[in-house]
Amino acid sequence: MTFMSTLDSSIVNVALPAMQRELGVGAADIQWVSSIYLLACCVTVLVFGRLGDRYGKVLFFQVGVALFTAGSALCGLATTLPVLIGARVVQALGAASATANNMGIVTEVFPASQRGRALGITSTFVSLGLMCGPTIGGMLVAVYPWESIFLINVPVGIVAFLVGLKTLPRDAPRTEADRSARAGFDIAGSLLLAPAIFFTFFSLTNLANGATPLLMGLLAAGLALLVVFVLVERRVEAPLVRLDLFGNAVFSANLAAMFLCFLAVGATEYLLPFFLQDACGYESNVAGFILTAIPLGMAIMGPLGGALSDRIGSFWPCLVGLVIYAAGIWFVGGLSDDAGVVVIVLLMAAMAAGTGLFQSPNNALVMGSVETEDLGFAGSLVSLVRYMGMSAGVTGGTVLLYGQMSSLAGHAVTGYVEGRPELFLAGFSFTFDVLAVLVLLGAALLVVGAVLKRGR
Repeated sequence: MTFMSTLDSSIVNVALPAMQRELGVGAADIQWVSSIYLLACCVTVLVFGRLGDRYGKVLFFQVGVALFTAGSALCGLATTLPVLIGARVVQALGAASATANNMGIVTEVFPASQRGRALGITSTFVSLGLMCGPTIGGMLVAVYPWESIFLINVPVGIVAFLVGLKTLPRDAPRTEADRSARAGFDIAGSLLLAPAIFFTFFSLTNLANGATPLLMGLLAAGLALLVVFVLVERRVEAPLVRLDLFGNAVFSANLAAMFLCFLAVGATEYLLPFFLQDACGYESNVAGFILTAIPLGMAIMGPLGGALSDRIGSFWPCLVGLVIYAAGIWFVGGLSDDAGVVVIVLLMAAMAAGTGLFQSPNNALVMGSVETEDLGFAGSLVSLVRYMGMSAGVTGGTVLLYGQMSSLAGHAVTGYVEGRPELFLAGFSFTFDVLAVLVLLGAALLVVGAVLKRGR
């Protein structure tokens, strides 16, 4: 389920041209098929996490599987764009409900000695889903109609739901205190948080296409609503978001490091195909093959990072993973347009190994630093930080790349300039250098969090 939900955040991109032709809509309209999924996930994931804490994480995980499967079927049957967008919202609600509670279930079920490996496997499938979407989508669309990218989820989702009925633990019975907490669910906070995240995420996602008064106004509105949300949460008895958790140095430092890591993941994932196809001149199928080095590197190092965290603790794998990732980004940013395939693949794999080593211990630190009753919230926050980091990465990476290219060219540049590969390579190198510094900043935050924890 984790793999399917993250896969569907990226698998549709390669099928958008075919959808546009068959549905007879414009390029700007068809983009909503992709963006509405991420928007709906971001808007609802924290709410589903808190609902899982109060009413049962397994219940809301299974509800998520069912919704996601139904939404996938509706997407495959859609014949108009509005119906397809509506079905994608249903799909996203399922993904948000499931991913908000999956790590909480894993953290509850596995003892501390095995938790790192279990979360490592979960993190690996998050990364595989994010990275494999374009490859799997391209393969399906090349052979079958675009509907296949959604319909393939249906049998997998049905099997996942049935297996979950047999294997997932029962939610613990609720005490009188639990029932009292249910009655105090923070409706006001939920109503404030949803538009706050929507406006903020929508603005960040679209700023890559240029800042407009409307976008800046929406961003300001989103930030203002977040401020109001914080003020409300400090007063209610049973808040949607327990703000006191952010006073935990380990919790906050690891969330910040996670945001910076996924900011880099979003930027590199978006820009590397342009480097391979525009600068190096590889065909799309060859570029896709080269890019498989990234999910492979993550798949190998994810479980290993989890196993290491079980043996020696999570701090050192997190720290070393970020340092390796930063070094990998720096080396990849220094590649020339005539670098051989072997060199590119090895450096990309090393870069991905750093993120694989970091993610599962990082998740273990975040999830292990909260009480059992807040595991759903912590897991949903991890998902939200991941989505927001990748969104900021796409926007920030695009702004840095074309901003540097424009500065060097002496005029506005919004794409690859034929006959001037040095412009792209200079912008590419500059962008990746900045990303490497941001990842190292994340490593520094981990050290600060560890020092503050020891000083208590």
